Amino acid sequence: MIKIADKKVFSFVGLLGVLNLLIAISWCTTYMKWSLASWQTPIHYLTSESDTLSTLAGLKAFDEGDFRPFKTKVIKRLGAPGVANWNDFPIIEEIPISFFGLLGKIFGLMGGLNLSLLLGHLLAGTFFFCVARFLRASFLASFLGGLAFGLAPFLFAQSPHHIVIQYVWHIPLFILVWDWVLEPSAIKLGGRRFWFSILVGVLAGIQNIYYTYIFCQFVVLGSAIQFFRYRQRNSIISGFLIISSAVTSILVMNLDTWIYRMKEGPNTGALIREYRWLEIYALKLIDLFIPPANHQLSLLADLGRLYRSQSILNDEGSYLGILGLVCLVGLVATSLLPFLKKTPKSPPVAFWQVSWIVLFFCTGGINALQGVLGITFFRTGCRYSVVILAIILLYGLRKMTDFESSYIFKKRDSSKPFWYLCVAIICSILIFVDQVPASLSEEADLRSDFLFHSDKEFTESMEAALPKGAMIFQLPVMFFPEAPVFGIDSYNHLRPYLFSKNLRFSFGNNKGRESDEWQKSLSRLPIQELVPEIVSKGFTGLYVNRNGFPDKAEQLVRDMKLLGYQEPTIS
Repeated sequence: MIKIADKKVFSFVGLLGVLNLLIAISWCTTYMKWSLASWQTPIHYLTSESDTLSTLAGLKAFDEGDFRPFKTKVIKRLGAPGVANWNDFPIIEEIPISFFGLLGKIFGLMGGLNLSLLLGHLLAGTFFFCVARFLRASFLASFLGGLAFGLAPFLFAQSPHHIVIQYVWHIPLFILVWDWVLEPSAIKLGGRRFWFSILVGVLAGIQNIYYTYIFCQFVVLGSAIQFFRYRQRNSIISGFLIISSAVTSILVMNLDTWIYRMKEGPNTGALIREYRWLEIYALKLIDLFIPPANHQLSLLADLGRLYRSQSILNDEGSYLGILGLVCLVGLVATSLLPFLKKTPKSPPVAFWQVSWIVLFFCTGGINALQGVLGITFFRTGCRYSVVILAIILLYGLRKMTDFESSYIFKKRDSSKPFWYLCVAIICSILIFVDQVPASLSEEADLRSDFLFHSDKEFTESMEAALPKGAMIFQLPVMFFPEAPVFGIDSYNHLRPYLFSKNLRFSFGNNKGRESDEWQKSLSRLPIQELVPEIVSKGFTGLYVNRNGFPDKAEQLVRDMKLLGYQEPTIS
């Protein structure tokens, strides 16, 4: 005889398997990853999101042993004639990046990146499903929530250029901790909830700091509320220790950066955050409702393109999806409608959490006030839309579970499985059509594939023409990171590094150090003086990106030919 508990375990594992299968099929269909060859090309290449190249460079550096957690980051094949220092720009996500790099080492650079992106979706769906079940949401509600969160438009919008932002699987765990902090008994020191919360703090601290920031905010707010309600010192102590676990993790992950700065002195030029970006990339309520321009339904896609053609502020995928919007409207309605009665009740916690995020990170909100005071690090407030999505989905699914128990599935009759299946299929189709972006057109896929292989062949021709370990000076002179120039985005000079095996390149050293002054001085020299200078430093090749010159470098090519360099290798 099969016990009821065994049936629940079977249902849990089975539904989780179906959930991950559906997410994987949706992802592979969107990016046409159905062959081994397709997995060895990135889902996007040389698009407007140039951060993809820096992401791949991180995986490449791991593959060559130059990027390791807790160690000084010196990239030997960049920053020629010296080496590239990657220690001035804080990299907190060293463990996730190393994991992506390990996958790249096993499955190839591009295969590792693609697998990492797919895992981001799978983990998001899996952990949301598990947290929903832990909070006693029904199997149906948990499944739909896991599907909606695992296929969130935000995750697609961050792929592949912001992979550490795309990894949001731990956010549902945040909500568990926030709920516990607000309970009257708080989190007892030394108990299971306490140690689990400490673990969540550690997980938050080793991943993207945007999410760590909101995690700590709500722990602080919850602990303070509990203290003033019940005067329990335990709530303050436990909250302090949970935040300390996150902060300590950040400190440990940044230890190599601080040690390097102690040795070499501060470098204020490596990380620059201007106030204006806090307004440009702030959270905007309208972006929660406007679908992306690559929506599957042409009517909604046209709406997205029309809005973005007129909007002067930027967004990074804040659209909540129809299911998320239904949950948001339901949350606002159930929170505010009681105030029309004579005996209103307090809104649910989810309402206050969403309100706080909007108030803090919207354009002109508290985050902007921080920026005026010089705290400009959290410039992209729209990224917190995914936290709003997690909160409202969990709230909506709990309500859905209550509705199931009270009305639809209260009676034990033979039609229950049929209704479950119908609701699951209809809602799943809605999620697929609404949240999964339209597949790449064949033309766009072929163009991306062509550019990718063109760069690969060009780099191979460079290696064939130059001795092993040759140094190549790159023009126009650019600085790293986040420093585009006329006609070229920030990381375009990394393209040959991704495909080369032994060449060294002048680009890629953190800006703000004296080692950059030499390149900066060369950028002002005519080519007749520049060539002898770089030859004296040991360079044997000149790499020119024509897009960085108003005349597409026509004059530079003519001058090089006058100097005797008659046969350039051209991509």
